Amino acid sequence: MNALEGIRVIDLTTSYSAPIGTMQLADFGAEVIKIERPYVGDGSRTWSPVVNGEGLSYVIMNRNKKSVAVNMKSEEGLEIIRELVRGADVVVENFRPGVVKRLGLDYESLCKIKPDIIYASLSGYGQTGPDAKKGAFSNLAEAQSGLMSITGFPDEEGGAPTGSGVAFGDSVAGMYLVQGIMYALFHHERTGEGQYIDIAMTDALIGLLQHAVINTSVFGENPPRVGNRDLSEYPYDTFLAKDGWCQLGNAKATDWTDFTLAIGRPDLAEREELKTPGGRWEHVNEIHDIVAEWASQRTRAEIEARFAEYGQLYSPICTIKEMMELPQTIHREMIVDMEYRGMKYKMQGIPLKLSKTPGSIRNAPPTLGENTDEILRSIGYDDTKLAELREKDIIQ
Repeated sequence: MNALEGIRVIDLTTSYSAPIGTMQLADFGAEVIKIERPYVGDGSRTWSPVVNGEGLSYVIMNRNKKSVAVNMKSEEGLEIIRELVRGADVVVENFRPGVVKRLGLDYESLCKIKPDIIYASLSGYGQTGPDAKKGAFSNLAEAQSGLMSITGFPDEEGGAPTGSGVAFGDSVAGMYLVQGIMYALFHHERTGEGQYIDIAMTDALIGLLQHAVINTSVFGENPPRVGNRDLSEYPYDTFLAKDGWCQLGNAKATDWTDFTLAIGRPDLAEREELKTPGGRWEHVNEIHDIVAEWASQRTRAEIEARFAEYGQLYSPICTIKEMMELPQTIHREMIVDMEYRGMKYKMQGIPLKLSKTPGSIRNAPPTLGENTDEILRSIGYDDTKLAELREKDIIQ
């Protein structure tokens, strides 16, 4: 049995952030009914790259879901949504603030027909505040949250504020969305009450800034960009070996003797000015150059063996292809084989490993409107009514 079996989610979301979250709910057994525009579908279905007529962005975010194609610009279409909400536990949307209210699908309106509904909204800047109605994608949220200002290499090294290699803001906001829904479901289990959940991408990223905020508050200065280095502990950096990049680190902040032994420089451990993390940071460029020279003369396998011998921290910097083939990745079932509309592909597995109620990948993403008849029949629509709605382009 999956953890969320029996939970029905009406998914009004599009694009990246919220669909990532609703897919996680589906992975753990929730019946996620994805509402899409007839003959058009989720916008991500057309995002490049497109293979066999379907955007890969759609494919990676919508497994285990059901697709119902309903025209929400028509009153009959909106009534279908309301009927679905009557039998649902959760509603999720990520329109720009104000849109669902105009449609009559906002929290207050749906509470009138389902008083205990759990309703989650995800947007760039939240439902309130001076920026609430601005649109945002991941990099805009990374920019405003401050995260981009501390990511990348220093100006003096030719660096600039840098976004993440994936839509990090979308993914993080999607995970916070799931957390909020799970907290609300637990509260509902205890009290029978629903509630409203407001998630902002910027809030989610600000929440991940760790030491950056408190350091700025205490010292009055913005944290610098330091590339791949760690301000609190050095050596902790990336280095180029003979055959590729690797990440190395000292395993014990209070004593870096074993690290110096691993790189064949025990003399460094004897220098008083290098015995503390702060002291080593003051000499960061000197230490970096010493370690870089040592690493450049060895393969990654040789470095890994040496660091294992001395209990130090090592990881290859894997390409995506290398990561997909790692024994650890395969053992953890983090790459799975899938097929959609004749296209065979690999994608990420389920990161959460629950011993009693694990997640499962049961279905590929649905084709547009694949489950329209099934779901509408479940709420009382007969074949005659379905044919009538389809003739009027209310459903597909």
